[in-house]
Amino acid sequence: MSDENTVNESMRINRYLASCGIGSRRDCDVFLEQGLIRVNGEIAKPGDRLFGTEEITFRGEPVEPMKAKEYYLYHKAKGPLCTARDPQGRETIYDALKRVGLDAPYLKYVGRLDLASEGALILTNDGDMLHAVTHPRFQIKKVYQVKLEKLLSDATLTELVEVGVESEGDNLKVGAIRYKGAEDRFHWYEIDLYEGKNRQIRRIFEGIGLEVKRLIRTQFANIKLRDLPVGEFRLLEEREVSGLMGKGHEVDRRPAKKPVSKPARQPIQKRSLTGKPRSPRDHDSRSHGSR
Repeated sequence: MSDENTVNESMRINRYLASCGIGSRRDCDVFLEQGLIRVNGEIAKPGDRLFGTEEITFRGEPVEPMKAKEYYLYHKAKGPLCTARDPQGRETIYDALKRVGLDAPYLKYVGRLDLASEGALILTNDGDMLHAVTHPRFQIKKVYQVKLEKLLSDATLTELVEVGVESEGDNLKVGAIRYKGAEDRFHWYEIDLYEGKNRQIRRIFEGIGLEVKRLIRTQFANIKLRDLPVGEFRLLEEREVSGLMGKGHEVDRRPAKKPVSKPARQPIQKRSLTGKPRSPRDHDSRSHGSR
């Protein structure tokens, strides 16, 4: 750590590493537990504090403080992987970004999208932002457009919000779901999510016997995809960055009071759809569920 980056007081090592763009504080804690961080040649431990004069390495490479914080919105196409490198040599988002003029392997993505998914992806080297929008105790709104082959009944829409689907030991719910219209034989729905579980939307619909034909994230917190072309990126505006940092609010996780007059409804088990779908004209854009 050079003299210009000397801190006046001690700082927790995970916070310092995050400020250097290594990852979120949680990521840095994992790296510390794996013994990948050394301070003055010694393996560092979670909870260590720095005083500004140490030499720090990550996987044998010197850790350098960031010179400037960067924030981008990227419209991920279907295909590239959200990973720094792929053992099978498949294209990553960093390969795709380099082709359009952003050679920045030091950036971390916020809110992973799987290979088949598209849409809004935030990239930054700001560890504090990564912490603010990815920590489990925070709930960030994400909005998705989902293409399905079947029209869902109102009863199913309500169940997806209020009851959820059991999948691999998780109870998966949507925050809200809105019918957006038909496209040939397909139907589009808009879904709000407040959690970030792996393949959550795909698993929800697999749980009721449906395959997601297309999945596009159109909004992450206050950042909207709008008309950004597929495969392109843009810098976030200052007001967008400020708004995004403000979205990392702590959620009250105290257990809700249980109703005394009605039995709890059971989560949907994996099954085929039940309930008679209404005609498309009866499916307006009213939201099922909200926050």
